[in-house]
Amino acid sequence: MENRVPRIACLLVPDLAVAAACRADPKLIGIPLALSEGTGPHARVVAASPAARARGVQPGRHSIAQARVLAADLVVRPRDPAVERSALQALAQVAASLASRIEPTADGAVFLDAEGATHLVASEAGLATALVARAARVGLAARAGIGASMTVARLAAARATDGTLVVPARTECGFMAPLPLTCLVPPADLAATLERWGVRRLGDLARLPIAEVAARLGPAGAMLVRAARGEDERPLAPASLAGLVEEMISLEYPLDTLEPLLFVLRGMLERALARLGLEGIGCARLGLTLGLDDRRRDERLLALAAPTRDVRTILTCLRVDLEARPPRAAIERVALTALPERVRAAQLGLFQPPGPAPERLATTLARLAALCGTERVGTPAVVNSHRPGVAAVAPFVLSGASSSEPPGQPALQSGCRLVVRALRPPRPVEVFCDRDRPDFLRGHGLGGRVVAVAGPWRLVGEWWSEAPLARDYYDLELSDGGLYRCYREQAAGRWFVDGVYD
Repeated sequence: MENRVPRIACLLVPDLAVAAACRADPKLIGIPLALSEGTGPHARVVAASPAARARGVQPGRHSIAQARVLAADLVVRPRDPAVERSALQALAQVAASLASRIEPTADGAVFLDAEGATHLVASEAGLATALVARAARVGLAARAGIGASMTVARLAAARATDGTLVVPARTECGFMAPLPLTCLVPPADLAATLERWGVRRLGDLARLPIAEVAARLGPAGAMLVRAARGEDERPLAPASLAGLVEEMISLEYPLDTLEPLLFVLRGMLERALARLGLEGIGCARLGLTLGLDDRRRDERLLALAAPTRDVRTILTCLRVDLEARPPRAAIERVALTALPERVRAAQLGLFQPPGPAPERLATTLARLAALCGTERVGTPAVVNSHRPGVAAVAPFVLSGASSSEPPGQPALQSGCRLVVRALRPPRPVEVFCDRDRPDFLRGHGLGGRVVAVAGPWRLVGEWWSEAPLARDYYDLELSDGGLYRCYREQAAGRWFVDGVYD
């Protein structure tokens, strides 16, 4: 029986540091760019874009001052590990959108089990193309290679001049034989020894006996021979991804005004929502952490009315929150965390009016919260009390499907109903009585002779508390045409209007 050949795909970003910087600032794409560890003129260049390398800038060899001599229009940026972590997470999320078994590495490569994506794509070439296309959606220029091992897949991705390269099964030796030895990045001492031996290509190294190489060069030499043959030292080690989507950035200079901060947040939101769009999900809650220049942190949590991927809606909610509670100092670092959730589809009814769009509803709630306070915006909640007028506000949650009655509960009949519009707080009024019957009512904005009376209904409650409740309720129709709900406090004898019938 023929043994099954495993198939591994590699999604590779050749220079992660430069790609992450260009992802955070698209204006850097295509220009001479150098990344440094520090900000002084003697700081070393640790990464350079292809345009900068074409002008002679070599990472690890030149300082910033030397690089500027070689390229007068060179743009220098400090290296940002936070931006690189966000880019690597985005690359891993691209691979996870097409395969369940993935293994990200710290140098800008993600390996995935190509056999686990056969139900999503028609061929291995289609899988490689889909990986590159999805990486472009999240702002990364990546390459994809597929082979029988992680070593072969990575070399294929590195040599994919057109973006994708698939090494067919059982042709790995022919693919790797002409490649130079430098593809495996051997240690300097091993490279010098192999050069003296006349071994310059992977095919020459693969033909050497492993035992003889190990006896002369040690375990590192044996590992190099196995890599030249396309063999891995270990199998794929799948890793689980965090459910949160994080985007981080360190600013070049502190920001103390709102508009520049919103400009930075817009780019971060676009990148975060593009990652959510890979799986067709939306953002339910958004966490914002601001690193201030006084070494303090400003943490905020923004709950949206419904999951959404609309950048404008979320940015408007962030603006309202930042205007209501401005940061206490200038901002040096920004971290954005999006909690994903499935976008709920609402079933519209034939006899029900359509509700507001989730995006507009979220924006409206954010503006109301900024004007009135978060504790005053939400859904009415029932309070465990017998005292009339007691109310509470619970966080608003948008229901998913169309509102339907639970099984076994009779449906409400439509028709004209008399609705009480509660007055909060109740309005004090003056009532003149004739033989203990209300005869005339006078108050702010209302007044007239009582033409019809219903009541009284006595309400007594909370007798065990320090403020017991004892009221007589009346429904009064006045000569001005209004119908009001009033009550008289038995203890003080005062009258109040606490509702109007509409």
